[in-house]
Amino acid sequence: MFKKLILILVFAINAFSAHADNQSFITSVYGTITQKHITPVNIEELAIAGLKSISDVDKNLVFSNGKDVVYIYYHRKIAGVWHKPQKSNDYKSWADITAKIIHKITRISPRAKRYEIFLTENILAHAVASLNDHSKYHFSDEVEDDFGNEKIYAYFDGRYLYIQIPSFDTNTADYIKNSILRYPQTQAVILDLRGNKGGQINIAIDIAKLFIDDGIIVSTKGQAKDSTKYYVAKQKEIFTLPLAVLVDQGTASSAEALAAALHEQAQAVLIGTQTFGKGSIQEIFAFDNGGKLALTSGEFFTPSGEKVDKIGIWPDYCIINNQLVDEPCTQQDRAGNMVDINFAKQVLYEQL
Repeated sequence: MFKKLILILVFAINAFSAHADNQSFITSVYGTITQKHITPVNIEELAIAGLKSISDVDKNLVFSNGKDVVYIYYHRKIAGVWHKPQKSNDYKSWADITAKIIHKITRISPRAKRYEIFLTENILAHAVASLNDHSKYHFSDEVEDDFGNEKIYAYFDGRYLYIQIPSFDTNTADYIKNSILRYPQTQAVILDLRGNKGGQINIAIDIAKLFIDDGIIVSTKGQAKDSTKYYVAKQKEIFTLPLAVLVDQGTASSAEALAAALHEQAQAVLIGTQTFGKGSIQEIFAFDNGGKLALTSGEFFTPSGEKVDKIGIWPDYCIINNQLVDEPCTQQDRAGNMVDINFAKQVLYEQL
């Protein structure tokens, strides 16, 4: 009897410890979203969107959202009822409810128990996806993509240095700098950002500093007090060569920030089509379990303060279907098209 009591006590302690750990983890994720997301988030809606996914691990589990309470059904019978917090933005209370629901369903559903780690992270992934703004929760066992797997390419034809930048990585700015230094007879530079989905904003800033000696490169704003920032160039030595930047509908995020900065601060000529219009900035937050949260925490603006998100950037010269067109300039995939490159050479020739 005494041994049985000890076993029950140990099981209860372990169960409480697991619940506390889960509650702490979920609280960290919900708290980060509350404090760092670009706009105020309704945590009740976020948590409910996540909890609706419990059927992913066991189709017999169903979450139901009532007016003042939430329910869990198992095999069409009520298995648990929890009262909602009085305040919908009480992320700690919603984290507690979420952890209690996970604890409950792992006790009544063998499949939920077997996939408990996936269950918790899947709820968070669906919750974050409900923000519908490119934010994403990355599972602890998720393999990271190699974002910089497309190689930068440079070609010098005796007058123009063409540099294709399909993606950003930590060495991009150095590669551009070294390419220009390698060909001192370069008279003008063509940076090809067509199809470039962007990457870390600091890489775009480093590239911009190669051509901008003073002034704002990009500004960022968000909900958090520390999210408003101005990134400024104060360089003594820059490249002052005539510059053309090729863009298209695939030019997005920090690639758009770079194109706008070079256009406004280095008098670069933009050639191509309207860009994608993704002006949001994401921060990566890592958690003790190995999971990561890519959260939209702000958006960037051009040096003149123009908004990019959901708008994009318009080129000085718009080329659609290989024809120079007037407004409106629509979006088009033009990656690799030689017409844009040859037209850039014609425009730059007039500046030499």
